[in-house]
Amino acid sequence: MASCELYYEEPVQRGTVRIVSIGISYENRPPENKSIKFLHQTVRDALNLSETLAQQAKTAGWEVATPQLLLQEGASRTEETFDQLDYASKVNLEKTLNEIKDSATIDDLTIITYSGHGIEETGELLMAHTLTEGAIDLSLPPSDPESIIVTPEWLYNLIRPIKGKKLLILDSCYSGLFIPESASSLNWVYDKGIDDWYGKYFSDEEYKIPSFMVLTASADSDSYEIKFDDHNHGVFTSALLAALGWNHTTEEIANGVPPAAQNEMLTIDSIYKYIKKNQTYPVRWSLFSIGENVQHPMVTGGAMDMLLFRY
Repeated sequence: MASCELYYEEPVQRGTVRIVSIGISYENRPPENKSIKFLHQTVRDALNLSETLAQQAKTAGWEVATPQLLLQEGASRTEETFDQLDYASKVNLEKTLNEIKDSATIDDLTIITYSGHGIEETGELLMAHTLTEGAIDLSLPPSDPESIIVTPEWLYNLIRPIKGKKLLILDSCYSGLFIPESASSLNWVYDKGIDDWYGKYFSDEEYKIPSFMVLTASADSDSYEIKFDDHNHGVFTSALLAALGWNHTTEEIANGVPPAAQNEMLTIDSIYKYIKKNQTYPVRWSLFSIGENVQHPMVTGGAMDMLLFRY
């Protein structure tokens, strides 16, 4: 059994960190779409994550571009609202990622966070609508220009061409369905055969240093928002912020190396381990059984880890 993750890379921290944080409350959803529930903490999730990641990147010595926020909050459904460049529409997301693709270099790190709805059974993301009247048609295929649904294929086609390292963080229901297959691992949500998983992991296929990884709040189940003693956040985002050393009172990171770092290195795996150990809701012991008040985060599989920051 392989008992550790590997990263064969020097910590290149001479590029630029680019952060895109998406937070959608759905408070402005049309009254005809009552099935789209309000999410109360998603905007706070996006704001705090973008600030935390930017502060940690600066502490680690990176140059940090001004974080880009794509938000939807409040009940406004006006054209003026929809025309704002920071409105969390699918069109603005595509435009933002294409702009990063045009400017990013091989030394850069791009981090994208999403806090919003994930569609049951598919995990597809639900962006903010742009309708001044009428109901949102959720039956439209994602390829339709009027659709607000984001599929893994659509999003990955925008992210993968971006030069440098990329990390996608999803705090949404059924987000584990967004975990891609890697050079050495299948997605257990899709491929539940243990023989297939071991066959892939121990195959002769060459391991590659990952340039794109995905970290999600849940497997094929709901994710939750709760009220903590001193803050309100999604369960996953709260644990992620703690992993990064965020202080909810001062709204700054704590001094020193963040709690999730190991040997003064913050990697995707070290963050993932911290969340699983410290998350308020317990992880479930098996991906094939489910109970109440459990939430199982997931991460791109395989033997290779990704180094984010070195202190």
